[in-house]
Amino acid sequence: MHPLDASLELHPAAPPQGAIAAFACHGSERYRNAIGPFGGWIAALLLKAVMSAPSARGAPLALDALFMGSMDDDQALDVRVFQVRQNRSVGFWRSEVWQADRICAQAQVTLSGERQGIVLEDARPPVVPAPETVAVYDNPRTPVPWVDQYIFRPVSGMLFSRAACMDARLWIRDAEPRSLDCLALTAICDTPFPSPWIRLSGQVPVSTVSYSVYYRASAADLRTAGAGYCLLDSRASLARAGYVDQYTSVWSESGQLLAQTQQMLWIANAPVEP
Repeated sequence: MHPLDASLELHPAAPPQGAIAAFACHGSERYRNAIGPFGGWIAALLLKAVMSAPSARGAPLALDALFMGSMDDDQALDVRVFQVRQNRSVGFWRSEVWQADRICAQAQVTLSGERQGIVLEDARPPVVPAPETVAVYDNPRTPVPWVDQYIFRPVSGMLFSRAACMDARLWIRDAEPRSLDCLALTAICDTPFPSPWIRLSGQVPVSTVSYSVYYRASAADLRTAGAGYCLLDSRASLARAGYVDQYTSVWSESGQLLAQTQQMLWIANAPVEP
């Protein structure tokens, strides 16, 4: 079993009042961040819980998550799933992660059956070197376990480079190859370098507050992507008042748009020279 799948193993539990399903699980040492789990892992957990609910149907269309508090690595996690509304082709769900009687994260998840319709595509993948021609990155950030679960091949936007802008392009895949699906894609959407670290000369603490993923890949697109690299094309607009935005398009090696993601990150007011 791939480490991601092993880390997301859910054990059914008695749902609290109002919930349609509940699960127990534990965090994973492999996907640990500086404080608690890596945010992409939390988002994947919130999504998997919804998809594991007995009445869930369709594929993920959107996920909007809020990370509200830290999680203790040594305590079990309680994941609760609520069905908000199920229409003919679209389902609206909420999932929550609790620990020690307090909520730590939640997500609004939209599921939809694949629909046939018009195709109007303006998005174009950036022109970049193929992943095998780009050197594997010796990551200068403070070591955290989740980083070792991926292979990073950055094309532009190196960390702590005092670059002129916060844009970055990065090839990435699981260190232990795994065929891409919506869970792996959800986690990968949280792997872009934090945008302020590109402009700054050193590392300052950052933490994701809100995190959204819009799934643009069909089942066929995911099969074609397989266990290959994804290209993350990221940009940011403004870091101010302790927060910064970040926007990323995720492309397959064949040039298919797989997902779009956006975040609002908290930044510590640390004394690092720009």
